[in-house]
Amino acid sequence: MSQRGKVIHLYKTLLYMGREYPKGYQYFRTRLKRAFVKNKTETDPEKIDQMINHESRKMAVCVAVIGKDNSPKFIKIYQCADEAAALQFHYKVHTSIDIIEEKLNVGNKTTVDIRDLYLGLLFATEEYKIYGYATNTKIKFVIVLQSSNVSIRDNEIKTTFKKLHAAYSNTVCNPFYIPGDEIKSKSFDASVLEIMSVI
Repeated sequence: MSQRGKVIHLYKTLLYMGREYPKGYQYFRTRLKRAFVKNKTETDPEKIDQMINHESRKMAVCVAVIGKDNSPKFIKIYQCADEAAALQFHYKVHTSIDIIEEKLNVGNKTTVDIRDLYLGLLFATEEYKIYGYATNTKIKFVIVLQSSNVSIRDNEIKTTFKKLHAAYSNTVCNPFYIPGDEIKSKSFDASVLEIMSVI
């Protein structure tokens, strides 16, 4: 995608997020501001591209909530240009379910189950790292980060999962939410975007 195409795509995203998700709009505005405040005089398109990418890399690229029956309840993919790339993240999330199940079964074999809800790094590829978290009610959370994001510590991801768990709890406690259904809540969507912006 050309530099002009990226700018147009970014503005479309800003307009969309600004219309329905004010917190999301604020997030994108902050990232752009951080990228350009560091070097206000840069005019080389390649270096500008690197600046934006450096700031964008700090965000998770995919967040998923998986039900106890292993069906996806919520999958949000950020910074995704086409459907083929989106399908790739769906595949990664479904692959991670097997690893989560394996870790949970190993934990159940111990006499006293004192396992942490945070499952840590599930697996990594050249481009992405996939982290997992499982609740006592067998609800699973998956976060996909870019492998180039080496500045994130394990305890930061653990804290993010706890916030995500709290946002999920608030959503399912809504009396209008039917247990087991997909999560189609604008407030949860906005909460997830806000939570992921700290990564």
